Amino acid sequence: MNLLSKLSVSALALSVVACAGEETPPTAPEAVVAAEPAAEPAAVEAEAPEVMSEDVLAFDIGEINALALTDGQFTMPVDQSPFGAQPLEDVVEALDDAGLESDTLSLSLHPMLLEGTILFDTGTGGPPAGGLMTSLSDAGVEPADITDIFISHSHFDHVGGLITSDGEPAFPNATVRMSVEEWDFMQTNEEQSAIVAAVSPMVETFEAGTADILPGITSLDTHGHTPGHSGFRITSGEETLLYVGDSMHHFVLSVGHPGWTIAFDMNEPVARASREALLAELAESGETIFAYHFPFPGVGHIETNAEGFVFVED
Repeated sequence: MNLLSKLSVSALALSVVACAGEETPPTAPEAVVAAEPAAEPAAVEAEAPEVMSEDVLAFDIGEINALALTDGQFTMPVDQSPFGAQPLEDVVEALDDAGLESDTLSLSLHPMLLEGTILFDTGTGGPPAGGLMTSLSDAGVEPADITDIFISHSHFDHVGGLITSDGEPAFPNATVRMSVEEWDFMQTNEEQSAIVAAVSPMVETFEAGTADILPGITSLDTHGHTPGHSGFRITSGEETLLYVGDSMHHFVLSVGHPGWTIAFDMNEPVARASREALLAELAESGETIFAYHFPFPGVGHIETNAEGFVFVED
C-alpha cells in the first residue's frame, strides 16, 4: 500500500479528512484536496528509529514508513560559523555547557523520504555534501521512483540536489512542491537559475499554510529564514511529525537560544519570532520533529527545563 493510500485509509477510519475517492489514490497535481481543517491530533511518541546503514535510518509516522537520508555535513571553525552575529564567547560558552567541542561547529544535512516516493528537500547535489543519491541507493530507491519533492526553501543545501551535474532534473518523474512565495523568490536568484530552468515545468506551488497538499501533508508558514520558508506536518492516524526545515539549525544554539539568528536568515526579526513561536508550540504538544540540520537522524521532540528549550532525540 502506498503512502497516499495509507493516509486515505487512516483518514477515512478516523473521519478526520475527506478523501477524494477510494478506488484510485490521488496523484499530483490532482491530489490537492480542499479538506475541512481537522482538530489537531494529540501528539503520540514515535517508535525508536531503526538503523539500516550509517547513512539511512528508518522510522514510522503512524502507518507511514519514513527514512532519514544522509546528504553530508558542514563543519567549520566556530569563529566562522553562521552564528557570527552573537558574541563569540557566548557561542563558545553555550557549546561548552552542552559538552560539545567549542572550536568547531557542525551542521548535518539529511532529507526525509516517505514510503520510498515522497522526498523532503534534496541536499546540495555535490560538494561539500551531496551524498543523497548514495543514501537513496543504499535504501533501494531509484531517482525515478520519486513522485513528489517538498521543498522547505530554496537555499542551495536544500535544492541543489534537484539537478544532476549536467543540469538535468535529478528526479525526472517528480512534482516539485514549494510555496508560491518561495518559488517567486527562487526565480529572482541568479545563483539558482540553472535549477529554475531545469525544474520549472515540474513545479507546483501552494499557498502558505495549505492543508492536505497531498492527503495528510500540510504546510506551515514559517517564513523569515526566506520569504516563503515552509514547515510540513505529516499526519497518520493519531501520530504526527513536523518537518521543521531551517526554522532551527543547531540542536543546542537554535533551540536553547531561539533569539539567536544566523547569517542566512533573510528577515532576522521574523525568523526569530517564527522560531520562538514554533518552539513554544512544540514544547507544549510534545510533537515529534524531523530537523534537517540536527545531528543525524534529527528525529526527536522539544522539552523545557529551567534554562529554556531543549531538543531530546527519540
